[in-house]
Amino acid sequence: MQTWITDTARDLLDHPAPGGPLTLDEIAACAGITTRQLWVYYNSVEAIVADIPARPSHVGRC
Repeated sequence: MQTWITDTARDLLDHPAPGGPLTLDEIAACAGITTRQLWVYYNSVEAIVADIPARPSHVGRC
């Protein structure tokens, strides 16, 4: 699940939507999980970004 989340976040960061910074709600929605499920693994966008590996696995994407 963490790989799915980090890959989704990477894609969203690589192709930012207009309207402000990336949120946990956006990452969860694009990953197909609830924000509550996301909170089991991460409690901030910064924590997700810190876990993004140098090489993408392309498991989860929006």
